[in-house]
Amino acid sequence: MQRQRQRLLFTGFNAFGQTNKGNDCAAADNIVFSDVDTPHPGDNCLIALSWHYTAYAVEEKIWLRGLLDNDPNECLEVEAPDRIQALAATDSHCLILLQNGDLYKLQPHLEATLQRIQLEKTTLKTNTPVKRSIFGLPKESSTVITHIACGTQINVAISSTNAVYSIPSCLYQFPERQWRVQQLICGHEHALLLNGNGDIYSWGNGLRGQLGHSVLGMEETPLLVEALAGIKITFITAGGWHSAAISAFGDLYAWGHNSHGQMGMRVMKPGGLLKEPTVYPLPQLVELPNTECCCQSESHEDSCAPLRVYAGSRHTLLLRSCGKLWGSGWSYHGQLGKQQRNVQFLDAFQSINDIRLNLDCDIKCGPWATMISYLRPEEESGLGLKL
Repeated sequence: MQRQRQRLLFTGFNAFGQTNKGNDCAAADNIVFSDVDTPHPGDNCLIALSWHYTAYAVEEKIWLRGLLDNDPNECLEVEAPDRIQALAATDSHCLILLQNGDLYKLQPHLEATLQRIQLEKTTLKTNTPVKRSIFGLPKESSTVITHIACGTQINVAISSTNAVYSIPSCLYQFPERQWRVQQLICGHEHALLLNGNGDIYSWGNGLRGQLGHSVLGMEETPLLVEALAGIKITFITAGGWHSAAISAFGDLYAWGHNSHGQMGMRVMKPGGLLKEPTVYPLPQLVELPNTECCCQSESHEDSCAPLRVYAGSRHTLLLRSCGKLWGSGWSYHGQLGKQQRNVQFLDAFQSINDIRLNLDCDIKCGPWATMISYLRPEEESGLGLKL
């Protein structure tokens, strides 16, 4: 059986050597996707991107690479007490979730060490019966975290009992039975949660419309995005101050701040004399251009339907079910992977060159960068855009 190895493609801001400063990534900005190396040649390297460093994890080891103290290309290596399950990065720290459910924090400094995060015990009432010993005494249950996410001003976690934490405090309790968390993701100041029923909940700062509610304001606890209630959502993302979601019907919805076309909607009206609204509080159905995909036919009308969506601070990427990658928004640092130095942003989704990805790839968006992780045969060399 042919062995496959993980390979990474990177585009965007790289002034601090966040991507190991490989031969193709030595410039301050990468304006097209280029191969990069991980600190360890593992088959399953976890990745999280901040604007000034990148976090990599393989098994029990984690590396932070970039501007950590004073100079570019600095690297910190730390070993965790158990296998690392998930990473989330922001400017001030990296959250690390271990396979045993423990949560740690690592600051981006050369002398930093792992700091265990102790979550407060929840005092919120649940309908779950209390587990008791054979002598009738209540059993103490430890908090096991299953999902983490963080932004510039927000750090959140979800436990195996569906408790929502604004780390380290418990702020909300969802029903434990027949309620599953599918995704948890953060923007700069807000959080989105997708459950197994296809419903979206949002909380945090919504002053730029990023929460998807009709009234701009703050929400301290998760609140259902009612505008999308009844529409089964399959995938969500949170940018800096915007959000997006894909429905089971293959529709793309976006809401929030559209300063640079990151919602895939026009910034200026035809003629350029009047500006379109910058803030869209309620989810908008985004009209996508027709594709010229060779796999599309009359018998496969939805072969190019949106499948997954990813967002950075002010850019959005869309993976279509044919494997094509589309992008919109701010592209000054090359975060969209389009070789257009004279274009600072796109206000409509466009195809990213000739890239065609396997649908099991993983895409991470940092504030000003994008990383694609995929598997390919070990002996294969060179970039190759049809992955």
